[in-house]
Amino acid sequence: MRRCSPIVPFLLALCAGSSIAHASSGKYVTSENDRYYDTDRYYTNGIQLTLSDAGGDRPGWARRACALFRCADAPLQSNAHHLGQLMYTPMNIQESHPQPFDRPWAGLLYYERSYTFEAPDQMSLTTLAWLVGVTGSASLAEQSQRVVHKLMDIPPPQGWDNQVGGSLGLMGTAEKRWALRALGADFGNGMQVRTAAYGRVALGNVMTHAAAGIAIALGKDLPSVVGSPTGIQNKARRAAPLDVVCLFKWLRCTTFASAELRAVAYNVFLDGRLGRDDPEVDSRPLVGETAVGMRIDLPRTRTSSHGPWFVQVKVTRRSKEFRSERPVFSHTFGAITAGVDW
Repeated sequence: MRRCSPIVPFLLALCAGSSIAHASSGKYVTSENDRYYDTDRYYTNGIQLTLSDAGGDRPGWARRACALFRCADAPLQSNAHHLGQLMYTPMNIQESHPQPFDRPWAGLLYYERSYTFEAPDQMSLTTLAWLVGVTGSASLAEQSQRVVHKLMDIPPPQGWDNQVGGSLGLMGTAEKRWALRALGADFGNGMQVRTAAYGRVALGNVMTHAAAGIAIALGKDLPSVVGSPTGIQNKARRAAPLDVVCLFKWLRCTTFASAELRAVAYNVFLDGRLGRDDPEVDSRPLVGETAVGMRIDLPRTRTSSHGPWFVQVKVTRRSKEFRSERPVFSHTFGAITAGVDW
């Protein structure tokens, strides 16, 4: 059974109808779902609209945070707005009774603001972000799923009365990326490989974790630091031309991959709200994740009002996130992002 948010057409319309005006600006929409791999469980759907602008004013709180994360002398490269919805369910969505041995029903409707700073030597990137959102019925996850199931003539889900309850969610995130020169290379015809290491910390009542990982990209005209690919999981990246000809001259592409290990202290989607009687499971403290993907740009779609359109596909494999008396599985989901950069 497919699960998609009914706000997808609305977000796509916003994205398609807008224009951008700066070199590191962009407007795009991302849809994540596990339906591409014939599963229907755990993190089942995500949708996000991102509006990014180049440069801008550094907010006061970011000045103070940069003193801690060593980006005080780094110019603001880009700032972005993110509006999205996440949805989590157990495997059996036709069961109306509580399922204490499976992942809880949960949703999040959120707004996030992120700022990316590039070091003067262009060898490191710092991204600072804050998020505010709502869980429970106010997240509209149940309504989204029911509307889509009705439109597709699919039996409606039965268990949303058992979802993680409503609360105001807050989270702050800081990520630092460093170029690994020893693992980079330049080949013939301008082809390049760029590799970066990164660390991230998140603190809040949505999720509290620390993460470390490595990212690699293959393409042309790549930045010194491999930024995060466009999408829900990684929201800020360094914009750069993707000048690799694919099968046809009117297609340009780049490929990327990453591996990450997270130490998770708290996850509201697994642990429930702090101090409240919510459904919960025995969450694992360590979670691994790998991702591979490709972005394809269409240079001939550039106009005077916007840059070329692009489509990006990404596949993510996430290790088991909780323990149970019943079988628990690793999870694979795909993401499709469409939009424009300028």
